[in-house]
Amino acid sequence: MWDYVRKPLADQTGATAIEYGLLAGVLAMTMFFGMNAFVNSLFLLYETIDVNVKNAKHQ
Repeated sequence: MWDYVRKPLADQTGATAIEYGLLAGVLAMTMFFGMNAFVNSLFLLYETIDVNVKNAKHQ
């Protein structure tokens, strides 16, 4: 299995380096925006729970 990982990384041609750089950039952007959306939805969930608990205390 490690040969599958090492072989492309050992390739010194310029086109392969650019392709891997672009792939890493796209992966990083996907992770950033995905995590951002996840954190926002999680924050909204906890805020909704907080409001419901506060409203339940006052009734």
